[in-house]
Amino acid sequence: MKRWTVLAATVAALTMLAAGAAPASAMGSGNPYQDIQVGVTYTVYQPSFVAGLGLQHFGGDTQCPAGTEQTLTAVYGKHSGRQFTLTEGNPMCYDIGNGATVLTTTINGAKVTVEAYCDPSNGKACKASDVQKYGGNLQMTQPAKAGLRPTQVWIETFGKKNLSAQQLVQIAKSLAPVG
Repeated sequence: MKRWTVLAATVAALTMLAAGAAPASAMGSGNPYQDIQVGVTYTVYQPSFVAGLGLQHFGGDTQCPAGTEQTLTAVYGKHSGRQFTLTEGNPMCYDIGNGATVLTTTINGAKVTVEAYCDPSNGKACKASDVQKYGGNLQMTQPAKAGLRPTQVWIETFGKKNLSAQQLVQIAKSLAPVG
């Protein structure tokens, strides 16, 4: 019995020693944005303002055809509550919802468009406040860091409790390249 205990302790110690000797890059940085930057040639941006919402899901999009770089998808908030999705890539592998343009601005020299998912056929013009009522998105292209390519950015809110157009712009303003 004593022999098995010594053997088990030795195996455990060797396993821990081997794990400690592994290169840090193989373990990941602990920051998913930095980790995905290693595998793509577009510049990855991370928000510092997320409207008080926690990261619910983070991953590379698998909808891209073979030979195309994956897009980054981060979902903040709760499925049943306030939520937004941040998608980054170059190129994007699918289309985002279409809406009426309710706001345009410039962030870091990039043209920004905010669309609301409202129905303009009812005779009323859509406005920025409709993003919070019906959902909507923000679209822009961020500049490239040296050695990388520019990044298309989509920030979308859609569901029961949407963010405002101003919050989408605030999230976009907080984006900074990782690394």
